[in-house]
Amino acid sequence: MNLVLVYQDILRKFNSDLINKLRKHGSDINYLNLWVPDENFLRSFKSLIDSLNASKINNFTLNVKKIFLNNYILSIFKKSFPDADIYEKEDHYIIFVKNLNKLNLNKKIIDKVYLKEKKKIDYSYGSLKFQKNNKKIRKFFLNFYNENIEEEKKNYQSRKKIKSLLFKIDNQSVFLDFNEKEEFVRFRSDTEDKYILGCLFFFNKIFFKRKLTHIASNGISEFLEIVNEKCKNQVTGILLPFNHGYEVFFVNLLCQKIIKKFSGENIKPTYKTFWFKKTLREKKELCKLTLKKFLKITNEIPNSIIFNNIQKDINKMPIRIIVSTSELINTKQKPTLIRNLEKFIKEEIDESLQVLHEEKKDLNKIRRL
Repeated sequence: MNLVLVYQDILRKFNSDLINKLRKHGSDINYLNLWVPDENFLRSFKSLIDSLNASKINNFTLNVKKIFLNNYILSIFKKSFPDADIYEKEDHYIIFVKNLNKLNLNKKIIDKVYLKEKKKIDYSYGSLKFQKNNKKIRKFFLNFYNENIEEEKKNYQSRKKIKSLLFKIDNQSVFLDFNEKEEFVRFRSDTEDKYILGCLFFFNKIFFKRKLTHIASNGISEFLEIVNEKCKNQVTGILLPFNHGYEVFFVNLLCQKIIKKFSGENIKPTYKTFWFKKTLREKKELCKLTLKKFLKITNEIPNSIIFNNIQKDINKMPIRIIVSTSELINTKQKPTLIRNLEKFIKEEIDESLQVLHEEKKDLNKIRRL
């Protein structure tokens, strides 16, 4: 027995059930139960024959009005289903399928996925192939180059007793200069690209005399935040090196080189002896005095940052300084303020110290309901 279907009728029934039926809005008729229509008639037809085939129906006739099947789609249909017979009437077509098995429906779903044309993107983490350079950031680096080129030339000549490592990035030579304490001095390069040089100059200014172990673990993330803040750059999504343009990505590759050479796994962090010789009480008093000094120098409101305690890190070293902030500090300003405090404490007390922010809960249970 040949099954005859009118496309516009089964489509109208499906759309009606979709609105009026709370559950199981698919057709009550078994052979249409799995059918999901589509605006594209070709996809809708493929779904239909899948549903019919699941119900063991081997042949059928489908009446389709020409509004669903224009000349362009018709030509594709004939190429896609050469075993289906199609006849033209005044306002509709009659599609007759004698044998569903000839339409090659027995392929697995994964085979259909493989056959589906997909846009191929050659992407790997940090790829710049589909990224556009940020004009605002590039302009900032160019201006920084013009303002600092003479000073950098003097620094190249004046600083002595430094060690150097040569890195190759995109066929360009970059030297990493550092001192005997393994503190970062500068990146220098013979490239003529003023944008890259401006980016390197800016990195040099931020991380001068910072430990290479610190740059290995935090360098690129800190650099991204400072560049973003300095340029007032709007980045959609997560801050990553490749969505800040080529120059920042170039520095990211340099930081990857530093990680391989100076990561915490290869070099043990150094600590100043006097910090560890102090008692816990003396450490706390020193932190409070340093915090007070920081608030005064930065013109912040007294007691806007509160010292809480000192905790040990994963290596059981007492280097984590826990602080909290009062309601006087704007929420958006907290990250920058805490970073600046950590930098100040590292310079005043010990490079190994870390500052962590702890949110204070309201102790009033009623207000927390």
